[in-house]
Amino acid sequence: MALFLKPHGDGGAAFVASVLLLFANVVLGGATRTGYLADVLLQALSLPFLALAVWLWLDRLTARRPAWSFGLVCGAALAATGLVIALAQFLPLFGAPGWEGISARIVAAGGQGLDGVAWTGSSSVDPAASLAALPAVLPPLALFLLVALLDEEGRLRFAGWAVVIGLVALLLGILQVMQGPASGLRFFEISNRSESVGFFANRNHFAAQLYVTFLLAVAWFVGRGDRVLGHRGASTPKVIWLAAAFSLGVLVLAGIALARSRAGILLLLVALAGVVVMAPLILSVLRGRGAAPHRVRSLVLAVLVGVVLLVGQLGADRFLGRFGGGLVDQLRAVLNETTFQAAREALPFGTGLGTFTAVFPVYEGPATLSPQYVNRAHDDWLEFFLETGLPGMVLVACFLAWFGERIYRLWIASGATGGLRLLVLQQCASLAVLLLMLHSLVDYPLRTAAMFAYFAACCALMTPGAAAARLARDTRAPAAAPPPRQSRRPARTSTAGGRT
Repeated sequence: MALFLKPHGDGGAAFVASVLLLFANVVLGGATRTGYLADVLLQALSLPFLALAVWLWLDRLTARRPAWSFGLVCGAALAATGLVIALAQFLPLFGAPGWEGISARIVAAGGQGLDGVAWTGSSSVDPAASLAALPAVLPPLALFLLVALLDEEGRLRFAGWAVVIGLVALLLGILQVMQGPASGLRFFEISNRSESVGFFANRNHFAAQLYVTFLLAVAWFVGRGDRVLGHRGASTPKVIWLAAAFSLGVLVLAGIALARSRAGILLLLVALAGVVVMAPLILSVLRGRGAAPHRVRSLVLAVLVGVVLLVGQLGADRFLGRFGGGLVDQLRAVLNETTFQAAREALPFGTGLGTFTAVFPVYEGPATLSPQYVNRAHDDWLEFFLETGLPGMVLVACFLAWFGERIYRLWIASGATGGLRLLVLQQCASLAVLLLMLHSLVDYPLRTAAMFAYFAACCALMTPGAAAARLARDTRAPAAAPPPRQSRRPARTSTAGGRT
């Protein structure tokens, strides 16, 4: 447990705070709808963590002005754009944003139009919903700032604790399936009753937590198992390491099978493909020397295929039935088409954060009518486009620019700072971020506080680890240079007559 508990260096406070905040997000942030008391409690709980993170960053940044970089420019652009979007939710920054199409539909549905709403104090069609949506950014923002402060050792410890938290959720999911639909361990009244959901209301979001846990587990096992394969022959540490790594992989795969999430299963296969690509780097860390890429990838691919087939034999009857109706529900395609139509009519500034449930009903037609309450678009990119318009697209473009630059540095240019262990962790974190963005095309994992927190933490893990350590070193006073040593040997003298 010392590998998990011992804070490292000056980042001890940031490390402990980041682990506690991630745990709080997982336990309290599994709801898919706004307005739950747990969400409000989590947002209030994140305030002291955010204050600590800001204080630690100010303490480091005031010691030395950071050099401008592409990542810093993207971060500044993200902060500025996000601030404009946030202010627009309770200030009429955008004036009359052009809601003629939406207003006409509301009037046709028997409601009151939106004429002049922009001048009543907000650039949102539902100011109350937008104001309630704003604090949702506080927990992930605090977690990002805290994790970005950690050095290589602190980040590995954080990844280890994230794996422990994921295993706790997995154990909860197994107990839910064992106890059946009426299990008292299901914490939401509206939930998937036949599948494991962990701390979530939705099985897809639980599956997202598991594939992120899998990638962080790969990074942690590699970081803690460096050189474990450096010596030939069997040894106790090697056997324990291999058994633990194999067992954890099987557990996570089985957990996703229990969740019966189509997106989770497919994205886990993408994660496994990413691990195959990383295999030479991983084996280089584990052996302490280089390895032949083609042989390593073939071996790792064979092992992963065997694990997948093993889990498939154990749980195929649970998750294969989920693909009987195709990869994507027809209803999701209709929802996306309707949401995109509303987003076009809401240009250029969108309808406001958290307004999907207020806008979507006036666009529903016979094809979209369902006995189920539609609270999300099941495409988070489209829903964000509807709610924020062009400013939101600018924010997304800034993030994708930063993400693309980090992918290039970590996977192509090999220009990442720090050791190979850190590079493995950063590559696994980038895979997790990519999977969550792909998942958001067919669902809304980032609308839950828990998965938004994982997303923010993985983005922080992608940042250059050496930069945080350098900032921490710069805050220390430079040590005084030791005085030059004087020789105790007497000086040699020469005489005119030569040697004596």
